Amino acid sequence: MKNLIYSLIIFLFLTSLLQSQPLKMHERMLTIKKVKLLEFMELEESKSDKLLITVTKYENQLRDLNEKIKELSKKLGEDLEKLKENELKKRNDELYNKLEEISNIQKNKLKEVRSNLDEKEFAKFQIFELKFAHELRKHLFENRKKRK
Repeated sequence: MKNLIYSLIIFLFLTSLLQSQPLKMHERMLTIKKVKLLEFMELEESKSDKLLITVTKYENQLRDLNEKIKELSKKLGEDLEKLKENELKKRNDELYNKLEEISNIQKNKLKEVRSNLDEKEFAKFQIFELKFAHELRKHLFENRKKRK
């Protein structure tokens, strides 16, 4: 029964995501992620609050950085044939550094979350992060198939 309810929530969420603007989509996805995280973690209130603050902070940083990466990538693609070697290297380095920043943000997020949880709770957090990403991709793929 729980799985059916979760599936319905995710389906409704994904349907609304496909029809909304990118920023609103991110906010809705983050809200659902937080709700599911709290359900999965079953933490006391003080730990839940700290966890939500941390997750929100890093997710927002990642969103902003991904927007910059998208812009840089688009601009690089548009200008690719026009750029000289030194300008191309500069743009490649800029994009590479932004991608590296994503990794650093993820590491910092895990460090901060780990400092607020015991080892079992941190293990549950990591499991949730991986499962949520996988389930989200799976549902998006299934919905895309149904549309075609």
